[in-house]
This record gives sequence, structure tokens and C-alpha cells, in this order.
Amino acid sequence: MTFLKSSIFKYLFAIFVLWGGLFYASIESTVAIWYRSETFAHCFIILPICIYLIKLKWAQLHQVQLKPSLLALVFVAGTLVLWLFGSMAQVLVIEQFATFAMLPMMIWCLLGGQVARVLLFTSFFWLFSVPVGEFMIPQLQELTADITVFAIELTGIPVYREGLYIAIPGGLFEVAVACSGIRYLIASFTLGTLFAYLNYNSFKKRTIFILFSIFLPLLANGIRAYGIVMIAHLSDMKYATGVDHLVYGWVFFGVVIFIMFTVGGRWADPLPEKQTIDNPAGPKLDLSGLVKPGIGLAILLVASVSYKLAFENPISSVTPAISKVFNTDQAPSDVSWLPSFINPTHQAIGQQDGVDYFYAYYNGNIQGQELINGRNTLYNIERWSIVSDDANERFRTLEITDVYGRNRLLTYAYVTPWHVTHKAIEIKLVQAVQALIGQPQNGYILVMSKPIEKRDLDKRLLEQKADAFFNGESQALLSGE
Repeated sequence: MTFLKSSIFKYLFAIFVLWGGLFYASIESTVAIWYRSETFAHCFIILPICIYLIKLKWAQLHQVQLKPSLLALVFVAGTLVLWLFGSMAQVLVIEQFATFAMLPMMIWCLLGGQVARVLLFTSFFWLFSVPVGEFMIPQLQELTADITVFAIELTGIPVYREGLYIAIPGGLFEVAVACSGIRYLIASFTLGTLFAYLNYNSFKKRTIFILFSIFLPLLANGIRAYGIVMIAHLSDMKYATGVDHLVYGWVFFGVVIFIMFTVGGRWADPLPEKQTIDNPAGPKLDLSGLVKPGIGLAILLVASVSYKLAFENPISSVTPAISKVFNTDQAPSDVSWLPSFINPTHQAIGQQDGVDYFYAYYNGNIQGQELINGRNTLYNIERWSIVSDDANERFRTLEITDVYGRNRLLTYAYVTPWHVTHKAIEIKLVQAVQALIGQPQNGYILVMSKPIEKRDLDKRLLEQKADAFFNGESQALLSGE
């Protein structure tokens, strides 16, 4: 109960409630990701861990001088600009990062630099609440496949790899998204960072262990994938080919974390002596010193949140007549590769001159209806994987393959009134600027695809069509011409 009666607790709790009320919508969208994605389920325990870390610093917090900081307003303003940018451009990772970074900024501004220094690591660890990292999945899949194939070759078993498919005499395996190791990596990095802080005193030892917590799960996941292939091979494909290999994975991860903590524990520093609290009531906040920072913070927060609430992304009245350029009456020769884009305003597929087409148009940029969204996929990732890719300034060409050994080429680009490119980040930046000046953030993606018969000839054909369209009439469609 002494904890609850402390002035420090009351101040921190009040700031937390204020932060939660002002940024409720952004916090809600973050928690929704924690709930639906197993990759970020660990984020639910970040707040309890931060409370524990604050409790560890309780004696130090009772010795500080509470002196609100005007300097912090500069960083608060920058964080709010970042939040507005991410929110208006529908870049969730930026919006959510700024949201969770705002809480430490508010504490710094209202309680002062001494409190901010004492809670520096806690503030850093708090940012693990932001669900980020899934962009690394394709690279992690490739790394896992590389390690697996290398280990199989060392074993002496014949192996053939194409894309993310690995074939051995006994069967065919795919390094799927669930096998990428992203969950291992994020969880290990989070736990490793916490372990390093609690068990080491020097920056060097902490850095080495954190790097170890990143390297170990990457290597371990490759070994796990190799082990699954070997179990399946040695059991004539009876084991480790279904749900059981996911079970083996989590057991294996538990063993890896145990090894990581055991190794790290050998070099742990002695625990610091427990400090006594001389002033259980806690330091008092200088209300006279709070006036300027408090008013400045209030103005910045209210202005930013009010602007966000009053703002509505405008919707374009243009409906591109894609059927005037491409034949949408004839169905594609193969629909198994088709992309998946969430809630487009208009979508069409077709075939023309032996080339399949996919088109998805968005007349605005609102939550759940975005041209650039992490859940949008350029091809059916459940059935196809990338073999190679090539790109120029405007469009990108991929070669994909499926489990049956069929290969396709696909060429794509995003088209907006301001910019044409295959780079999603550039489109998001363009849409952010459009949002800030009140313009509609409309645009579309066009994907052209062809089964490979003669690779060089087919690629040349696709790229000629892409060059003619994306450097020609692609943007004219958005002007209603």
C-alpha cells in the first residue's frame, strides 16, 4: 500500500491515464495486432515488466528532484509530428511507435530530466510494445532455407532447392512463413535485452549478450528446420510433417532460451545492494515550475489530437477505366497465382495477348482500405514462392514457383497521380504528403504475369509491356482521361 500512496506513483499513473485517453485509438489498433498475431502476443507482458522495472528503481525515484522540462517540449513536438504523419498516411508502425514513444516524453516533460534518466531503460524497453518486425519474414525464410540446405548437404543427402521449396529423395518441404523464425527472433531479442539489463552492469557486456540473443535464434531456427527435415526423412515422412513440427518448434525454442540464459548467467554481475527509501511519501512536484511546460504540452497535445479528429482523408471521384486499356472479359489462364489486396474500391482480372492481368484500385487511403498494406500480397503466398527478382526505377519483375514446379514471371508497379514505382515505401511517403495538404490519396496496382516457356523471351515481353504502360498512360487513368 505504501507503493500506492507515493506521490511518484500518483504522478506516473495520472500521466499514463492522460496518455491512454488522448491516444486511445492508436493504442487500440496496437492491442488489436497483439491479439490477432501470435508473433506479438508477448507484447501483453511488456507493461507488467515495465512496472516491475519501475519498482526496481523505486528508491532512486524517491531521491530525485521533480523539475518539469521545457526542453522536452521540443521532443514532444517532434513525436507528435511523427504521430500525425503516420496516422494521416496510414503507416501504422510509425503511428504506433510515436504513440508509445509519447508516454516517456510526457513523463520527461512533466516530471523532469532526473526522472527520465532513472527510467531511461524502462522507457526503451517500453518500445517493445510496438508490433514491428514482420517485414523481415522473407529474408528470414531465405536464411532458414540457406542453413537447412547447407546442413543437408553436409549430411550427404541429395537436395534440390528452388525458391523456398526444398526437395530430398523422401519428400518436398517448404520454408513457410511460420518457419521463418520471426517469433523466435523477436521474443529472444526482447527477453535477451531484459536479461542483459538485469544481469550486467557494463554497456559492453550488455551489448554482447543482446547481439548473442539475436544471432542464437537465427542459427537455432535453421538447425530446427534441418532437424524437422531429418526426422521426416528418417521416419519415411511419418513424423514432423504436420502440426507436430510446430510443437517440436516451440519445445526447441524453450531449450534455446534455456541455453541462452544459462550461458549468460555464467558471466552475470553481482546484484546491486537494495536501497532504502528515506521518504516514503515521495518528492513533491514544483507546481510553479510546471506552468510553462504543462501549458506547452497541453497546447501541443490538444492541437494535434483535435487536428487528427477533425481530419478526414478525402476520397477521389475518379474511377479508372482499366477495361479500356486491358481486356477484362477473358479470364486469366491460371488463377492460382493471383494477388490478394484487401477491400479495394475496384478490382479486375483478365488476359490479353497471352499475358494475365490483376488490377486493384483504391479511391482513398483509410484504415483497412489501403493500397499499401502489410496484408496485401503480390501473389498467392500459400502456393507460390519467389525464385528471383529484378527491378528498375519504375517496375519490378519476379519469378515465382509452386510446389508442382511451375514457374511464372510477374511484373508490377503502384500508380498514383504523383508517382509510379514498385517501391511501397515511396508510395506511402507520397500519400503522406498528399494527406498533409488535403489531397485524395488514390492509386492502383497493376500486375502482369505470364507462365514461363522461354524465360528470356517471356521476360523481355513482360518488361516491354510494363515499360510502355508504366512510362506512358498509367497515370492518365487517374485523371479520368
